[in-house]
Order: sequence, then structure tokens, then C-alpha cells
Amino acid sequence: MKNLSFRVTVCFESRPDGGLRVWSDDVPGLVLSHPNVDDVLEDVTEALKVILSHKLNAEIDVQPPHEIRDALEQGGIVPPRGFTPGAKEYVATLQ
Repeated sequence: MKNLSFRVTVCFESRPDGGLRVWSDDVPGLVLSHPNVDDVLEDVTEALKVILSHKLNAEIDVQPPHEIRDALEQGGIVPPRGFTPGAKEYVATLQ
């Protein structure tokens, strides 16, 4: 089963301290939170790869469909240099 792609919705929520909280109802176990927005954003893709690869017992590649930081800024979730909270979709591909 090569090149099977599916969407994973990831939710981004601003924290009172200006940081970011991330979770997904589609991927139980994906919960990230940090006062530094960029640190959390750097971890999302790798966390999804590890969790999905383990759950599906296959190598999974994960990429956001666009620059997530820009989307979060436009949505008002994080302040500029920015990020906006809300649900965003990632694409996971069975390798």
C-alpha cells in the first residue's frame, strides 16, 4: 500500500502566557504545549510522524499543507512573527 495519504486535523490554541498548545482528536497522544510558539511548531511534524508510524506500524511522512506559522498569525492565534490558533490539517503519507 504505497502512497496512501490521509488528513489529520491538528488544533492550535494560544496560551495565556503567549505560548501555544497543540492537540489532535484524530491522533490520540498528540499533546504539545510550550511558552515558545516556534518551539512547539518545530515539534508538531516530528511528533505526528512518530505517533502515526507507531500506531500504523509503518513509516509515515507528515507535512503541513502550507506555512503553518503564517496561518496561525493570520488567524490571530499567535502574535506576529506569527501564528493563529484553530484547527489546521496535516497530510500523512504511508511510505
